[in-house]
Amino acid sequence: SLGGMLFCGETGFAAAHHHAPSNGFFVYYCFTHIAIDHEGNVGAVYRTRSGMNEKTTACGALAAFTNEIASKKLNLAFNEDDIEMSMLKKHIAKKTNLLADPESTPDLFKVTMAAYETITIDLERHVKHDAEKFKDRQYALFTGVQIHGPNGTDYCWLGKASLLIKGELSPLVLSANPTSQVQAGPSTKSH
Repeated sequence: SLGGMLFCGETGFAAAHHHAPSNGFFVYYCFTHIAIDHEGNVGAVYRTRSGMNEKTTACGALAAFTNEIASKKLNLAFNEDDIEMSMLKKHIAKKTNLLADPESTPDLFKVTMAAYETITIDLERHVKHDAEKFKDRQYALFTGVQIHGPNGTDYCWLGKASLLIKGELSPLVLSANPTSQVQAGPSTKSH
C-alpha cells in the first residue's frame, strides 16, 4: 500500500496465517522507499531501467504528505475517496513524534523515517498477536527503506531485523561472514 504501510490489519494477517502451517517459519520484509539522485537530492530520480524519461518521486505519497505538512494545511480527516492516503497520514501522525514540534517542518527524509518506524511498530504488533495463538511458529522480521538511486540502482537500508520465537522478540544479528550462522539474541539458540 502507499508508503509501504501495513493496512491489511488483523483480518488480513489472520486470513494469511490461517492458510499456513501452525508450526511454520514466517519471513516478513516490510520497506517504505525513497529516491536519491546522482547529486544527493532526496525525493526524485530517473528510473532508467523502467524506460521513464523524466524524474519520478519516491515515495510519491510520502512526498505529498511532506508538502501538506509544509503548507501548514495538514488535513487528518478521513476521506472515503482517498482511503489509503487518509490512513497513511493519520497512522504516521499517531504512532510517531513527527508532528510533535509545530514550529518544525519535517523534510521527506524525516517523513520516510517516520513511515519506517510506523511499519516496524505495526508489523511487530501483528506478529506478536499471531504468536499468541500459534505458539510453535517462528518469525523473522525485516524493516527498512528501499532506496532508488541514479542510473537504475536500488539499495535497501535494513533498519531492524528481529526474530520472534515463543512470543519473545529479540534482535537478529546478521553477519557479513558467509560461513557464520545467523544468530538471535542471547536467550535463543543459533538459527
